[in-house]
Amino acid sequence: MKLSVRAHTLIMPLTLLPLLTTLPVHAAANATTATPAAATKPPALKAGQNNLNWLFRYRAEYVDQDGLPEQALANTLLTRLSAQQGISDSWSAGVEFDYVAALDNSRYNNSFNGKSRYPLIADPTGSDLNQAYVQYQHGGHQLKIGRQKLALGNERFVGGVSWRQNEQTFDALRYQTALGSGSSFDSGLSLDYSFSNRVNRVFGSKSPQGDWRGNIHLLDVNYAISTAQQLKFYGYDMDFREAPAQSNRTLGLDYQHSGKAGALNWQWAGALATQQDSGDNPRSYRASYQNLEAQLSYQAYLFGAGYEKLGSDNGVGFSTPLATLHKFQGYADKFLTTPANGVKDLQLKAGYIKPDWDLQLQYHWLTAATGGADYGHELNVSLQLKFGPRYVVLVKAAQYDARHYLTDTNKYWLQWLARY
Repeated sequence: MKLSVRAHTLIMPLTLLPLLTTLPVHAAANATTATPAAATKPPALKAGQNNLNWLFRYRAEYVDQDGLPEQALANTLLTRLSAQQGISDSWSAGVEFDYVAALDNSRYNNSFNGKSRYPLIADPTGSDLNQAYVQYQHGGHQLKIGRQKLALGNERFVGGVSWRQNEQTFDALRYQTALGSGSSFDSGLSLDYSFSNRVNRVFGSKSPQGDWRGNIHLLDVNYAISTAQQLKFYGYDMDFREAPAQSNRTLGLDYQHSGKAGALNWQWAGALATQQDSGDNPRSYRASYQNLEAQLSYQAYLFGAGYEKLGSDNGVGFSTPLATLHKFQGYADKFLTTPANGVKDLQLKAGYIKPDWDLQLQYHWLTAATGGADYGHELNVSLQLKFGPRYVVLVKAAQYDARHYLTDTNKYWLQWLARY
């Protein structure tokens, strides 16, 4: 199979290949858990230090979708090699290669193989240069240049889509700095700015929609009010050459608060945003976004509820084209594109979490933001088992019961992950 590394448009020169980042691949994506506004950054490698890591992830995915004559089954194996090299006490470089193999005859639509009788499973086979970058890190400053993963906050607007076998990465420049009195990224006031001229999407370079070029500006300003409270302002401007109808400009605020009383832990989060067309988008609109969620945990038990609304205007729904969409509005992925009348998601979840296993259930009531049509309901169940520090097994299911939007869909997954 021909190696497809999509290397010709990297912002950084690829003469820097003695390198990487060790990037965790999430075994399960949970939608409503609040994520701190600013994450602590790993310590920089010193001169001469290096890391080398392997990751293997096998997945069987089965999809039964009403309206299509065949059921899809994908048996795929992701092999990932990651390496990182310290150049000096402040500079390091990294590289990461992926290879996705199908372990049997492909019985699924990967978005461009012409198998339209089967449901979509967006795991194309092939090789990819997932990351290649140089990085400067000193004190409260970090600069990273090259192909990299961007995961902002809870990934509602910008993420790595690490649920799929081929991740979403960015040819980008990213600068992060602590502006307050604290010297780390999770204290005081901090700024996180990225510019990207290319998005390497999960569909792979062989797909007509595998790469989006353009001008993408991403700004997060985080303020840690206290150890329990986080406030974030964000402004994103996305202008896509290959997908002008997805070009948008978004401004928003996100607030998160957590606390503890004895064995009871709680957290809640709220977000507001407004979005309008940008760049060469042929459609003119201005839509809003609201999110409110809360979670309680007591010993091993977890309970949560959330309400999320993606509004619409002029027949255009609020859009998040660079998000890790699998985490939101149900694992069946029926709302990867926001409907013309928007979408409201009322959700409940419950879980039982122990050090070596994690059982979670979610239920979604999905309706139109404009007009109130009942789109459908969805049940999600996931069970994750850990076997020591290296191995994770995941069993997961999603059942979407369509009412007035799209068709009934059942999805089932069995996954095994190993890290070395």
